[in-house]
Amino acid sequence: MLKFDHHIHSVYSGDSRSTPRDILNRAEEIGLDAIAISDHNTIRGSQIAFKIAREEYKKIIVVPSIEISTDKGHMIGLGVTENIPPGLSAIETADRIHSNGGLVIIPHPFSFYRHGLFCNIDPNLIVDGVETKNARYIAGRSNKLSKDLAYKNRLATLGGSDSHFLKSIGDAYTEVNTYGNHSISGILDAIKHKHCTAVGKRTSTFLIAKEVFVKKVLRRYPKREDYVRGM
Repeated sequence: MLKFDHHIHSVYSGDSRSTPRDILNRAEEIGLDAIAISDHNTIRGSQIAFKIAREEYKKIIVVPSIEISTDKGHMIGLGVTENIPPGLSAIETADRIHSNGGLVIIPHPFSFYRHGLFCNIDPNLIVDGVETKNARYIAGRSNKLSKDLAYKNRLATLGGSDSHFLKSIGDAYTEVNTYGNHSISGILDAIKHKHCTAVGKRTSTFLIAKEVFVKKVLRRYPKREDYVRGM
């Protein structure tokens, strides 16, 4: 079983202080086997993490990913290697993810204040998996609703930290049974066939509050464009 955190944000999201290299350091430190940097509306952080891992962290699998803002809510394109523009319909976004060889994963689906897609669900939407354990939920009801949805619709269940700071990486993650095919394709295929389980815990409310204070009050988060210029 591989330990896989599919929902990590880097500085390229514009709302995280974690660099791709620091994310890889943390993943190695806590014993994750695989990660996906799912930045908001860009694959840049994912691309950089993949390059660094290939050269320096060869034991960690970096699955390409992106979290896209659709007209109805957020959607993760797991395995996507090209940018998909924000603002499209949920159905068109899902079609583009599948055309790009990726899986449609719905993060925090019932969290309306975080653009949860299943607060505005379209019955024609084709989904591969859903987060049933998102570590940033302050209360557990949304995770329970997600689990009920996954069971009813026979969807893959994933756990993700939704990390915006290093200490929260891996708080929730997915155990993936690749049957020995420890690779990007092996992980994607395992999730597609529901050979995965969401595990982990909720991130400390104190740490989340501290993060919000740093972001909203101290304004210490780097601007994405400034970080890109400095690379």
